[in-house]
Amino acid sequence: MRLVIFVIFVFYLPFLFKKVESQIGIDGDDGDASKVYNKSYSEHQSSLEAKIFRAYNPRNRPVKNGSMPTIVDVHWHVIHVSINQKEQTMTLHGHIYMRWFDEFLVWDPKDYNGIHYARVKKWQVWQPRIKVSNSASGLGSAFDFSTSAHVIIQMVEKNRAKVEMYPTFSIKVGCNFDFGDYPYDKNRCSVNLFSTATMADVQLQNLYSIPPTLSFGWEEQKMKRIISDFKINNVTCSSFYYSGGNISRTPPVTGFELGTTWSMLAVNVEFERHDPLFLAAIVMPSFISAVMCQASFFIIQKHISLFVHLSITYIQIIFLQDLTTPLPLVISRLPSSVRLFSILFIFNCTISLICSIFIALTYTKYPVPLYFQKIHLLDQWIPKYMVERKQDSQPIDGPLTWEDFNRTFRTSMGLLLIPVFLLLFIVCLLF
Repeated sequence: MRLVIFVIFVFYLPFLFKKVESQIGIDGDDGDASKVYNKSYSEHQSSLEAKIFRAYNPRNRPVKNGSMPTIVDVHWHVIHVSINQKEQTMTLHGHIYMRWFDEFLVWDPKDYNGIHYARVKKWQVWQPRIKVSNSASGLGSAFDFSTSAHVIIQMVEKNRAKVEMYPTFSIKVGCNFDFGDYPYDKNRCSVNLFSTATMADVQLQNLYSIPPTLSFGWEEQKMKRIISDFKINNVTCSSFYYSGGNISRTPPVTGFELGTTWSMLAVNVEFERHDPLFLAAIVMPSFISAVMCQASFFIIQKHISLFVHLSITYIQIIFLQDLTTPLPLVISRLPSSVRLFSILFIFNCTISLICSIFIALTYTKYPVPLYFQKIHLLDQWIPKYMVERKQDSQPIDGPLTWEDFNRTFRTSMGLLLIPVFLLLFIVCLLF
C-alpha cells in the first residue's frame, strides 16, 4: 500500500498539476480578459445591428402611424461667432443636437447581454432634412451641416427608441446691419432653420425651450464674449411658422393647416461694438484740437495764432482720414462721432480763413467798416488781462484800426467758442 501511494506522488501528481496549470481562462496568466469580454460584446452588438436594420428603411419616417408627426427636439451649442461688417454677414460655428423617437429601431436588451445603446452611422437611420433659409450659400446648400456625424440609439421604451444626432455646423448668413450709432451701435442677426417636410410629417421645436449654449473658450475663458470688434450680448432661440408666404408665431391646429405649414427655428445673436480705443484715438484728439483752436484766439501775436490754426487743420485732416477708414460702409445716418469731428474740422477751417483775412487787412490802408466799429462795445465784457492794447492805440470813440479790431475780435471769438464746443461735444456724443 505504501508503495502504491509513493508511486502516485512521484509519477502521477506532477502531470496532474501541469495539466491544471496549462488551462488558460479569463483570469489566467496568459489569458486576455478584455479580449474575451470585447469579443462577446462585439458579437452581441453585431447581431443587434443586423436585427434592427434587417427590414429598416431610412427613407421612411420612424412612425407606425403615418398620421402622427415626428417631433424633433433641437438644441444649439455655439462655439464661435464671426461678424463681417463689410459683407453684412455672420458665420456661426458649433454643434447642433437633434433628438427624436424611432418606432422601428427597437430590441429587447435582455436578448443582447443588456445592451441599451447602439452607435451607428448617420446614413443608416432616418433623419430630418433641415435647411437654412437665409444661408449665404443659397437655400439648397449642402455644406452648412456636417455629413459625417454619428448617431446614438438608446432603447428607453418597449415600443420605441430614442435617436440622438450631434453634427457640427458652419453656417454663414446674410444680415441687415446698421452702424449709424458707431461706435455705440447694436445689431441683431438670426439663423433661420427649417425642415423641408411640412408639420404634418416633421415638427421642429427647441429642446425644453433652453437657450443656446455658448462656449467661446475653455477654463478661465469660458465666459468670453468679446470676439474681434464686437461683444456678444445675448443669444436666444425662438420658433415660428411659415405658411403661404406669411410668418406667424401661432402654431397651426387643423390637419389642413399642418399640411401647408413648415416649422422654423431661429437663433438670434445680439451684439454691440467693442471699441476700447475710441476714447483715446478719436475723442481725445477731437477734444485737444478743440481746446487748441479755442486757446489760439488768446495768443497776442497774430502770426503765431494763425500758425496754430493751420497746424490744427493739418492734424484734423490726418485724424479725419484715420476715423473714416475703419468706419462701416452701411449706415442709415452719419455717426455722431464723425459728425462731431467734421463740425470741428469745418469750424477750424472757417475760423482760420476769417483770421487770415483780418490779419491780411492789418497790412492794408482800408478803413474798418462802420458795422465793425461797434465791436469795441464788447471790450467792457472782456477781462482786461485778455486784451493788451498799445499805448498809441486810438481811443474808443475814434475810428478803430484793424490791429485793434483783431485783438477784440479774436478774444471775443475765443470766449464764444468755449460754450459752443462744450455744447457740441455734449450733443454729438450723448445724443
